[in-house]
Amino acid sequence: MKKYLLTWCALAFALFSLAQERTITGRVSSSEDGSALPGVNVVVKGTTNGTVTDTDGNYKLTIPSGDASLVFSFIGLLTQEVPIGDRTTLDVQLTLDVKQLSEVVVTAQGIERERKALGYASTTISSADLANKPETDVGRALQGRTPGLQILNSSGMAGSGSKINIRGISSVNGNTQPLWVVDGIPINTSTNDSNTDFRDGNIAPSRFIDIDPNNIASINILRGLSATTLYGSLGRNGVILVTTKSGASSKQQQKFEASVSQSYFVIQAILPEYQNKWANGFDGDYGEFFSNWGSLFSNNVAVGKHPYYEHRALFPDHPEFADATGYVPKPAPNNVKDFFKKGSSSNTSLNLGFKGENSSLNLNYSHLDESGYIQNNNMKRDNLALGGTANLTKKLSITSTFNFVRTEIKSPPTGAGTGSNSTGGPSVFANLFYVPRNIDLMNWPYENPITHASVYYRNGNDVTNPRWLLSNAQQTSKTNRFFANVSLNYELASWLKASYRLGLDTYSEKQTYWLNKGSVGYPTEAQLLSNGLYRSVNFLNTIVDHTFMLSLNKEIATDLDLTGVVGFNARTDTNDQSGLESSGQVVYGLIEHRNFSNTTSRDFRGNNLNRTMRRTWAGAYFDMGLGYKDFLYVNLTGRNDWSTTLEKANRSLFYPGASLSFIPTTAFPDFASGVLEFLKLRAAYGTSANFPEPYNTRPYLAINAQASQDVQGVVSTQGIPTVLANKNLKPELLTEIEFGLEAQLLDNLAKVDLSYYNRQAKDQILNRSLDPSTGYQTTLINAGSIRNKGVELGLTISPFRKGDFHWDVRVNYTKNISKVESLPEGSKEILIGGFTNLGNFAIEGQPFNVIQGNYTVRNDKGEYLVDENGNWVISNDIKVIANPNPKWLGSLISDMNYKGINFGFQWDYVNGGQVYSYTAATMVGRGVAKDLEAFNPGLPLILPGVKQSDGTPNDLPVTTSGMFFGNSIIGGSANDRGVFDATRIRLREVKLGYSLPSSVTTKLGVRGINISFLGSNLWFRAINAPKYSRADFDRTAFGVGNGAGFDFLGGPSARRYGVNLRITL
Repeated sequence: MKKYLLTWCALAFALFSLAQERTITGRVSSSEDGSALPGVNVVVKGTTNGTVTDTDGNYKLTIPSGDASLVFSFIGLLTQEVPIGDRTTLDVQLTLDVKQLSEVVVTAQGIERERKALGYASTTISSADLANKPETDVGRALQGRTPGLQILNSSGMAGSGSKINIRGISSVNGNTQPLWVVDGIPINTSTNDSNTDFRDGNIAPSRFIDIDPNNIASINILRGLSATTLYGSLGRNGVILVTTKSGASSKQQQKFEASVSQSYFVIQAILPEYQNKWANGFDGDYGEFFSNWGSLFSNNVAVGKHPYYEHRALFPDHPEFADATGYVPKPAPNNVKDFFKKGSSSNTSLNLGFKGENSSLNLNYSHLDESGYIQNNNMKRDNLALGGTANLTKKLSITSTFNFVRTEIKSPPTGAGTGSNSTGGPSVFANLFYVPRNIDLMNWPYENPITHASVYYRNGNDVTNPRWLLSNAQQTSKTNRFFANVSLNYELASWLKASYRLGLDTYSEKQTYWLNKGSVGYPTEAQLLSNGLYRSVNFLNTIVDHTFMLSLNKEIATDLDLTGVVGFNARTDTNDQSGLESSGQVVYGLIEHRNFSNTTSRDFRGNNLNRTMRRTWAGAYFDMGLGYKDFLYVNLTGRNDWSTTLEKANRSLFYPGASLSFIPTTAFPDFASGVLEFLKLRAAYGTSANFPEPYNTRPYLAINAQASQDVQGVVSTQGIPTVLANKNLKPELLTEIEFGLEAQLLDNLAKVDLSYYNRQAKDQILNRSLDPSTGYQTTLINAGSIRNKGVELGLTISPFRKGDFHWDVRVNYTKNISKVESLPEGSKEILIGGFTNLGNFAIEGQPFNVIQGNYTVRNDKGEYLVDENGNWVISNDIKVIANPNPKWLGSLISDMNYKGINFGFQWDYVNGGQVYSYTAATMVGRGVAKDLEAFNPGLPLILPGVKQSDGTPNDLPVTTSGMFFGNSIIGGSANDRGVFDATRIRLREVKLGYSLPSSVTTKLGVRGINISFLGSNLWFRAINAPKYSRADFDRTAFGVGNGAGFDFLGGPSARRYGVNLRITL
């Protein structure tokens, strides 16, 4: 009986206790504009019971009954204590604490600093600007979000890569991509490309594509050398600091928190618009040619044939297409459009957070499944991240994050095209966009029914059918990656801490490149591809990073604070590559090396597929800062690096840095007014270096275990390199000065962040040609200098703030001017990318990367010279015909919030620069673009200019096709005919979101629900290029290489639109 009595008493007490608890919900917003405030601490006064607001400012908290108060606090805002009373819903608005304007940001080596103390430019991008975007590449998600960055893409295909440059390009041959640091650990984001020649195409993206945007808490971008000194030579191109949700310090105060999101986006290729008035041929006569200048469809009768007409290549294999009674061309208006499909991208993300008394744990998993806009192009990625912190004792703590990523990318090959077939290996796009308007691409056969070889309409069947390539050629990339860090932190004193951090980044990638036999139409060096080819290459890349650091923060005198860091870093990079290439396929369709007659360890261009590279850096560094009365901050930094890639005399290098931050509005309170509330002036000086790749200072022997055989039958198993070693090689040296200001105006209505920089990179590491009698072709030397200087502006304006409505407008502006100041003695120019007669060059006194090619000759008055046939005269030499560097670029970002509704958009604009575009030139030159609808291919035209013979105005007629084809780069005219102004405008993003009110989510048992509709890259226009060619000058033909300003008929851009649903538990 006593037992039951005790049980009933316990149950009654539990019910009584439960009855004494209640749930409080609400929303925390800004008193200035009514916008939601995420991350605000909400705590029951006098207890540890609390939570933080979610991304929409909502919170939910269970509290005991009785009188109690909630305390709302956040850095930079006034803490507010509010009695609860008998309320179950409590909304609060927090105001700005001017005295607390000391936002803490993460800087180099994970050091936290007050933003007001920084003497250099730094931009923080929140998770709200990155998560749930249609783009799956975090690099593309940064486009337009901050000044100083220029981001270009290889295409809109699934898994395609992007290229990022910060403050221009400072090296002719070296890597110019920024360093990515994830949770304090530098990671490898380089591109592994088994296709070493851009003409053959590649799908290997920069490996920051492995980062899951949904797991990012924030990104901080360090643009200047003063900001990146502590990273040594690795930080010379800027640093992108990524703090993941797994690696961020836990702010949650509930024991368990969770969120799940699901997104689905449609991917649609942005294609040219076509004319449908005439068929393929020339001069108004029908012919089975590339070009589309034949007979009008409106004739609707059997047409006359061009003198060079040949029977359709389909006839031998498919006699049903013969036209013995005469051929009547008919339009196939969707022949290119139907080649594409609507792709899709689905992303599922789950985040779990656990918090104990002395520890916290965060788990994030996401699955991405993306199908591109053509067949057999897709990307799949799985990200699993686990991070946690634990206080082992009162003074010892441990922090760690572990990330596993599996990424698979598949795509048909996308080699370069010039409007007359591909320039190298197979390309699914090289001959697609200018398919003549009467060729029914998707309904005509594309392969021989017996041999499975490609068949096409083209004369002599000398072009591979794009549909055949979709099914018979493939590139794949499969990556398994693990990167992690473990950090031990010990408090030696209240002002002194010691830490050790171990970082590991290792991944294996397998790339394959295969092509069934039966393709046609390759250049001489690539003709063996017609008989089938299979290449398999394995990459294993590992980084091991050790960092030991002492940090101090102490008041050394009244109003004088000392902050400092002294550290040592050691890093080892290992890169192994092994591969085989086989040619001469025996049995069609079987992709195994044993099914090919020849196997070698070199690709068809002679590049070795097997190599190993190891290098080690060691660096000792310091960062010391003095702060006086919260208005003057002086900072000195320095690092000494030792690199194993150079000889002992040159492997050690010290680079210092310094910065100054002065806040006159704090130093002189009367200086601040109702107009100017906050002003910071800053100045910085920074240095860095670029060490060369390994194995350039000593001779070595190249051993080829898989014997290779050249065309003469000579077998080689070893040899010497063609580059002469230079034991006196030194690193490139970079120096930079930077000035800037930050201001807040008109009651925080406007914020300004302005920077000016001037950077010089000297002692460039360059290839110097040698006399063949030396037995070598080139050697590396130090010579030459490049300078970049520019202005960066970030402006935020809040034009309307009232009640629940808040409107923010952000403007970013970037202007960079580059100049090649000097080159080696005796060198007039250096080829950077492309071809010797058409490519990017470094020329003394010119902007970096100018394009040289031949040109249309003009007289002294600037008039074109015309030859005896009525065509423009082409030069016999080359000169600068284009500058691909934009004059400036900017973005306009608008965000409007009304209660739970959010609407935003982003416009990007690039002013100036020039692009050599085969897309724009081909669409017009081949006669398929809608821009040509007003013309008749059979009528004559007269080119502007004067006769070369006597200088009189030109009156010699040419046909319409002679004008647009014969006098274009497609028809053999001068290279400058392919140059277009690159000014462009783009609707980068539109979003509309709604967060359900807490009164609704509480009834559903969750903390928050948000649904968003998003679109990216919805519209763009190259203002001075042919309108309907849809040439996108944000694409780059050189991947992450240093070349720029070329468009070689690659994959089109894509627009993405869809929906995202996020639930917070």
